Amino acid sequence: MFNFEELFGLIDVGITVFEPIAQGDDFKVVYINEKGRGLCHFEKGEPVAEALSTLFPVNATRPLIDFFKEVYRTGNPQEITLVPCFGQTSLWQEGYLYRLSSGHIVSRCMGVQEERAREIMAPNERLTFRTILDTAPIGIWSQDVNGRLQFVNKAFCDAIGISEERFLSVPHYESLYPPEIAQSCMSSDAAALQHGDPHLSYEKIPFTDGKVHDVLIVKTRVEDETHAVMGLVGISLDMTEKLEAERKLEAINKNLEARISEEIEASRQKDNMLYQQNKFAAMGEMISNIAHQWRQPLNTLGLLMTDMSVKMMVNRGEALEGDFELFQSNCSEIIQYLSDTIDDFRFYYRGEDGDNTFCMKDLETSLQNLVKSSIMGNRIRYETDLANVRINGYLNNLKQALINLYSNAANAIKNHGVEAGVIRCRGFVEGGNYVIEVCDNGGGIDKTIIDKVFDPYFTTGHKSQGTGLGLYMTKQIIEQKFNGSISVTNDEHGAHFTIRIPAAAEAC
Repeated sequence: MFNFEELFGLIDVGITVFEPIAQGDDFKVVYINEKGRGLCHFEKGEPVAEALSTLFPVNATRPLIDFFKEVYRTGNPQEITLVPCFGQTSLWQEGYLYRLSSGHIVSRCMGVQEERAREIMAPNERLTFRTILDTAPIGIWSQDVNGRLQFVNKAFCDAIGISEERFLSVPHYESLYPPEIAQSCMSSDAAALQHGDPHLSYEKIPFTDGKVHDVLIVKTRVEDETHAVMGLVGISLDMTEKLEAERKLEAINKNLEARISEEIEASRQKDNMLYQQNKFAAMGEMISNIAHQWRQPLNTLGLLMTDMSVKMMVNRGEALEGDFELFQSNCSEIIQYLSDTIDDFRFYYRGEDGDNTFCMKDLETSLQNLVKSSIMGNRIRYETDLANVRINGYLNNLKQALINLYSNAANAIKNHGVEAGVIRCRGFVEGGNYVIEVCDNGGGIDKTIIDKVFDPYFTTGHKSQGTGLGLYMTKQIIEQKFNGSISVTNDEHGAHFTIRIPAAAEAC
């Protein structure tokens, strides 16, 4: 009887028979001739029961199994082109697959040396590589050391509007560009050829849309195995939209900075206006207080003059020397008191004139004269105990802040009908800060509005009784003029304001 296995063992073609397994998802070797053993790198006599998925490299197995499945499903023969041989790096296989009526798959393969395999694959590889380059969204080209283009991809040709044939037909691209652009490109060529690192440059290149685009160009020197320079490889990326977006963003940022500066200046002017408005309101109240404060001294001065006139009439125009001395002393004392009141008012009105540091004792003395009439007029006792520490800032600014707090406290005491009103001001050093506490017995602030008392134009009284700016300006002064903070709580008697400002290093 004719022995097919003997026949298959004599021919110089690899014959392998596969049996479908896993419902046709893989195939197992059930027969392989000696030539097939050599192609698959099996030793002579070694038993073979390998699955197809283990016979070939991973990158080749998946498409090969797809070929087997196709033949198994349709029964149509399939050609196999260049599959790496199992366990060998320099040998490849090519051949055909057939399906037998039993469902077995027969593989007929021949070995191909690597050099021949490369020759067979080269056109396909070149085609695939060219396809990749032509579908790239950036310009790609190569040139020799003389500037003659050897390759340009589709994106580069389309952007410039010059065909590949035209690019490759000229000895140098200098003739394709305007002189200024050509010179710039040639300069970057020279720099890239001289150095091994990639050379980056921005070029102005005319595009087919009629506009000159900003193009980022990266050129890299190419060397052979002996490190001789062969030419350049370049890529180009149109940066026009990106740079234009950056320019617009920069313009927006500049405009934004200008608008922010304008808003800051407008806010500063608004705060200054509120500051002056608050100060004028306080000045109006102080003028009223001065008029009240002067009433009694002026009455006293009038009584002294009347008394002196009566004495002169009684003595027939002759006054005793002692009477004149007493009259002069009393009048001088009253006039000095009136002058001191005016000086305090004038100094307060000057604002940020004078030294930018002061001692708390100076502030305490000045405050007593300014608030005395207002406090006394409302039957309010004013108690102060300020540790004498030097403060960085202008005295009048802190004076205005405290006057606002005193005025607020006096109004609270008056509105609550407190008979024996008391305002206490205490100052002491805590850490590196000077702490000022202003307390009153005016009943405190309603919990529902205590968080709003520092808002501008917020007032609990009638509009005729205040502008709603006092506490707002106090907060602005403490935070902006003294880099400090102010807060308010209620204690068992009334409102409790706490101011914290940095103390100066110098002593008073």
